[in-house]
Amino acid sequence: MIEPLMSSAARHSARDLVASGLLDLDWIGAQLGTQPTTAEDAARAVINTPDISPHPLFEATWLPGKGVWQAGDLPPSLWYVTEGPRRNRLAPHPLINTERILEENPAARDHEFGPLAWWSDHATRETPMPVRRGYPHLQWGEFRDNALRAAREWQVLSYLDANPGAHQHSPDTAGPVVTVLMSAQDVGPLLEPTIAALQDQTLDQWELLVLDRGSIDATSSVATEAATRDPRVRVVLGSRTQLGRTLNRGIQRARGEFLAFLEPGHLWHPEFLARGVGVLRAGDRSAVHAFAGPDTRLSGELVTPSQFDLGTTLVRRTTLEEVGTFDEGESEETVTTFVERLRSSQIVGWANPLVLVRGVTADAPTTVNWEAAQATARVAGRTSIVLPMGHGSRGTVDWLLAGQPDVEVVVVATRDRRGPHLLTSALAGLLPAVTSISVPAGTRISAATNIGIAHTTGDRVVLLRPEAQPAPELLARLAETLADPDVAVAQPLVLDRRGLIISAGAGFPKNDGRLGLLFAGHPSSDARRLGETEIPAPAAPMVALRADALLALHGLDTTFPDVLAETDLGLRAAATGVGRSVLVPDVSVTSRTAYAEPADLKMAMAALRSRRHTIPEDHTGELWLSTGFEVTGIRTQRVSADPDDPDSDSVLLQQQVVRHVRGIDEHPPRLRWTIDTAAPAGPRGERWGDTHFARSLGAALERSGQDVSVDSRDARHRSSREHDDVVLVLRGLDLVEPHPTALNMQWIISHPDLVSLTELKSFDLVYAASLSWPAQVRREWGLPVEPLLQCTDPRFFNPDRGVPDTGPAVLFVGNSRGVFRQAVRTALSAEADLTVHGADWDEFLDPAAVASSGVPNDEVGALYASAGVVLNDHHVDMRRDSFLSNRLFDAAACGARIATDPVAGLRETFGDLVQPFHDESDLARLITPPYSAFPDIETRRAQALRIIAGHTFDQRAERLVKDAVTALRDRERARR
Repeated sequence: MIEPLMSSAARHSARDLVASGLLDLDWIGAQLGTQPTTAEDAARAVINTPDISPHPLFEATWLPGKGVWQAGDLPPSLWYVTEGPRRNRLAPHPLINTERILEENPAARDHEFGPLAWWSDHATRETPMPVRRGYPHLQWGEFRDNALRAAREWQVLSYLDANPGAHQHSPDTAGPVVTVLMSAQDVGPLLEPTIAALQDQTLDQWELLVLDRGSIDATSSVATEAATRDPRVRVVLGSRTQLGRTLNRGIQRARGEFLAFLEPGHLWHPEFLARGVGVLRAGDRSAVHAFAGPDTRLSGELVTPSQFDLGTTLVRRTTLEEVGTFDEGESEETVTTFVERLRSSQIVGWANPLVLVRGVTADAPTTVNWEAAQATARVAGRTSIVLPMGHGSRGTVDWLLAGQPDVEVVVVATRDRRGPHLLTSALAGLLPAVTSISVPAGTRISAATNIGIAHTTGDRVVLLRPEAQPAPELLARLAETLADPDVAVAQPLVLDRRGLIISAGAGFPKNDGRLGLLFAGHPSSDARRLGETEIPAPAAPMVALRADALLALHGLDTTFPDVLAETDLGLRAAATGVGRSVLVPDVSVTSRTAYAEPADLKMAMAALRSRRHTIPEDHTGELWLSTGFEVTGIRTQRVSADPDDPDSDSVLLQQQVVRHVRGIDEHPPRLRWTIDTAAPAGPRGERWGDTHFARSLGAALERSGQDVSVDSRDARHRSSREHDDVVLVLRGLDLVEPHPTALNMQWIISHPDLVSLTELKSFDLVYAASLSWPAQVRREWGLPVEPLLQCTDPRFFNPDRGVPDTGPAVLFVGNSRGVFRQAVRTALSAEADLTVHGADWDEFLDPAAVASSGVPNDEVGALYASAGVVLNDHHVDMRRDSFLSNRLFDAAACGARIATDPVAGLRETFGDLVQPFHDESDLARLITPPYSAFPDIETRRAQALRIIAGHTFDQRAERLVKDAVTALRDRERARR
């Protein structure tokens, strides 16, 4: 074959790829089905084949910001190796934590082709994978072996998918590849169709041994006639002896590399042998079991009580030399005993189950034999997660690696998504609790889910859709709800990335098939006030059911490709008496997407209405009322793919119109509050102190009888703010426009230089976390600003959280914020024994000095209480205007010794617990034992209790509520 000439640029690109070391020839060959002879050949294959990965730890689909490289002409692998420093922050695979590579190996930062190339150069088989902290320990050699096996198996199955029914032949094998053993006793009428189906196999290199057990009907003559027509059929005559002895006699005569067991009357899928042999050879496995869908049998000599069908199992003949053959006694459990030995043996390498379903897309409702699934034994106390692989495959990996006790994950991956498919298959080979099921391209998510259900073993099953972000901590709570036998389906609260509700379940406000999503657009706190409650039907990408209920309902109705399948499931459960649907609002799952694309939802709603379900009587008005709202009407909401295009796909939802119930006249007054923060939503927001400050303040307000929501900056413009009595802005980095109808309160806790006269005038009430700045504002601008210092939450910060002087000698907990912070810089100059917890320090600190990228807020107090000295600093304007930081209050409440930059008001507020430093010599004096500048332990404890007595969120909440009620009543009197 003459290869096309390569341009000079292409040759240069190929050289870059070869030089990078990110070319694994075995890996590339496994994906292609043919081994490249040189690295240059491999590089050209990667460049010219868009969906081929150069290395087991490089997948273009995982690259963040992939639009950058997609906009250019370079393949992603070339873009990565030639990109330069920006690449150092990018992780091209979910099992690669680039930051960890750089932290543990500073030399990787200077590698010409990036940290992954450096790591690849230095890794051995025993090298731990540089995974995210919290993931299980994985070794590079083991992962690579499993990845190669997964790639070879995928390549074989993908080839067969692309060539359905094609004749398969192994030219390197002279005799039969598979020996098929058939025990036959008085089954003459069944033999002919069974043998005919075998002859329809696309792999023709088989031999059939018909093991006649002394038949007295035409079995022998039918078999002999078949043998005369087809030399691959052999007849072995025998007496009416035990099944085990008969099969062992056949094993002794077998010539094939593999053994299969065929029961008369069982008609195999025509590609069973071809796919089974292909997978076993590609992955060098010992055995494979095929899931035959509706062909699964409930009885027969080869079917065990657990519904494992030996008749759809292919096993290497040499494997039986190691694990043994069939027992030849009188027991009727011969097959069951053999299967248990085969499945439990440590030396048998099982391939992932084969899915052989005729018409998996066209005939989706028949993909599972539900009666057989119901007959399968279940493991008490085990939760099975069923997760079809989709566009949210990054989250799928987190689910697989969550690693909880008594939890199994069954992931169903379609073969058109090569990268995620190979990764999940490889991880299934490493993680005992993970099963990977491969299904053809185009399989509907609902059909894939049903196939996954059939492979579960737990007595509780959680059904996920790919858009559900990982939240393994939900499983135990949902399982607790299912302990109620009247509950069939449990769903968590579904939130969007802003933290707002997508769905608290499906409602049918007009008592017909037209639905709405309960509490959509509201903050999560509105639904959480419900407590666990019955809903008309679920509407969520995550639902939990008892296995017996799910199987009795025959899984999902595959008329629904994706969305509303769980809604239909809940309605069927209610109609058939299986149980009710329940919302568990104290746990939530975040969805990467909207509930559904309008076009998909439109089709699903049409399918739902066509089912003519008995719609439960609508009681959702009572749910609204229990959270402080009354329903005033129903409106039709148009949800459109493009709101500006009237012709775009759209769907009409029936949403209830609600009004907040007036609470100011209650005793005590109950107001509806929103706390507005500058922190972003999601995991990034968890690294912001503002997030935890707002939550603690919100909890204190709720303890005083208020209804409170905490909004990230991303949720600031939600329409449901129209129901709020009070919007309290925690002023940080963001300028927030006051709400047009609510009472607008502002608490300035940082960055006073950003606050303008115009801004202050726009708020009804303004507070500042400083004793001096409010007076200055009154003098210069003539505006009333009240001092309201920051505070602490004694649930997390108190002197009993730790034993003094047993933790870090010098501690700083905080992010770098993109600057070399004064406290840390001064501590290093003072040669302090410094421990830092926080993010984004790699530019300023040796990675060894950073203990973690962050500490959960409820654990920080233990660090403060046990530290020798806690460091603190302030922004320049906060220091100048005496804004005392929240860290001071938290650490002081723990009785810690605190060293900080000089700020007016320290001694008046904290006594001797907090000591200022001006330079490194000052700080060196403060952090050197015996810490003579600080009080003794008992005095520090007494001062900590004084801080708790005067500076808690409960006290601040009491002040804010009193002022808000007064202001609102004054406003009402002014309107009269």
